[in-house]
Amino acid sequence: MPDVMIVVPTYNEVEVLERTVGRLRQSVPHAELVIIDDGSPDGTGELADRLAKADAGTLVIHRTARGYRSAVIEGMRFAMSRGATRVVVTDADGSYDADGLPELLALSQSGVDLVIGSRFVEGSDVRNMGIRRRWAAQIGNAYARAMLSTGVKDLTSSLRVYRTRILEQLDLDAIQVDAYAFQIALAVRVAQAGGTIAEVPIGFIERAVGSSKMRVLEELGTLGAVTKWGLAGVRALPKPPR
Repeated sequence: MPDVMIVVPTYNEVEVLERTVGRLRQSVPHAELVIIDDGSPDGTGELADRLAKADAGTLVIHRTARGYRSAVIEGMRFAMSRGATRVVVTDADGSYDADGLPELLALSQSGVDLVIGSRFVEGSDVRNMGIRRRWAAQIGNAYARAMLSTGVKDLTSSLRVYRTRILEQLDLDAIQVDAYAFQIALAVRVAQAGGTIAEVPIGFIERAVGSSKMRVLEELGTLGAVTKWGLAGVRALPKPPR
């Protein structure tokens, strides 16, 4: 059974999936990779099956449900059921540089419970991100840090390595937000459970996916969720010692 499993949620990624999977398998050849496809109408699921047929280290879960949050949680539970001690979660579009994964995994191996591939720490290389998008991401992260009392600079990064020992302590079903807010909520839950968090600079090339309207809605939803949590006294602080 693998020590590391990479979880890749997909929906309509047929144009980029093969390249993304290839780079991930090349970067971390000892890991298993599971593609979780939410019934993509563009043929992503069929492509995933072909990739899995050609590579025993690639697996596929087909779902009729849709949603990033539920796909990630299902992938985490699948990884734990197969005995993985670390779970990588990343986007299918290849925006995050897979070459940086070994560094994240090395830090995770040393005992860090959540390692984040960060776009906003010194040494990161972010390209093709428009000015509005960059400012929205940086201001949104700064707002979340202030409201939730955390020092994490990239709370919304989609490239992460979790140790399963910390995931086993979390009530994942209690997280009812999606998209960017889900990433923030997971980091907060890890901190509240006493888990350690570290950020590693990562290469990131923005790819235009979906409509700008949807991104705005996601950003507004995240802002609303963070405000609600902050006013309710939610803080990214560890449990007090007994």
